[in-house]
Amino acid sequence: MHGKERVIGPALMGVLPLSGFTAIPNADTDQFGAFSGEVQRTLDPLTTCIQKAKHGSEVSGLDLVIASEGSFGPYPPAPFIPCNEEILVLYDAQDDTFFQHKHLSLETVFGGERCSSLSEVMTFAERMKFPEHHLVLRAKEKWEPGDAVHKGIADRERLRALSGTLLVDRGSCWVETDMRAMGNLTRMRVIAETAERLAQELLNSCPACGECWFRITEALPGLPCELCGWPTQSVRAYRRSCRSCGYVSEVPRPDGKATEEPGHCQHCNP
Repeated sequence: MHGKERVIGPALMGVLPLSGFTAIPNADTDQFGAFSGEVQRTLDPLTTCIQKAKHGSEVSGLDLVIASEGSFGPYPPAPFIPCNEEILVLYDAQDDTFFQHKHLSLETVFGGERCSSLSEVMTFAERMKFPEHHLVLRAKEKWEPGDAVHKGIADRERLRALSGTLLVDRGSCWVETDMRAMGNLTRMRVIAETAERLAQELLNSCPACGECWFRITEALPGLPCELCGWPTQSVRAYRRSCRSCGYVSEVPRPDGKATEEPGHCQHCNP
């Protein structure tokens, strides 16, 4: 529905023996939740993504379906920084098996603000890299049944006209980033990164039995501070596990990073 196949499809085509890929035209993934508030997500992100993939298989009859689910909020180690968590689930309907990958990125254009003037609306829009990143406009922050929601705003004149009407009628308006992938280029890049990472994960086979997707099951903290050597909460290594034979091994960070900056150390920077 939101154009994600443009970045997910090529990544999977690069590692799997597929003849092609397509977006499922009659799949309704908005039923599982909408960023703009009309439909609340009732399940956790991974379960939601699995349900999306199953829905795609049911409505299309396809055996191999991939779905995506994104979440936005404060970055746990530094709550003042927003982050984007993306999950991809590849569903094999023939075997009823799932392959998933989660990716957390600090690269995000995400926010919302109550505005009382047109200048406040336009200032917020510029800060959110409008019009390359689309906006959503409504009367108040929390959507309620009957409220109008204007999505996919990508034109300054339309933004001025819609917000001007709300300001006259209500005295204020709520404007936020449209987090659907086709209207948020930054999020689309993160989805592309997630797809590339999933593709590489699928190439990992178990050293013990040869089963594909020798997957990361745990991130191990303790990367030492470069100044004092104290273990930080940053990831020092990953644990990989085979869901077929149960073999487990610890592997280093793929980026080769061996120490953490003192700013992330609870000893140097409590």
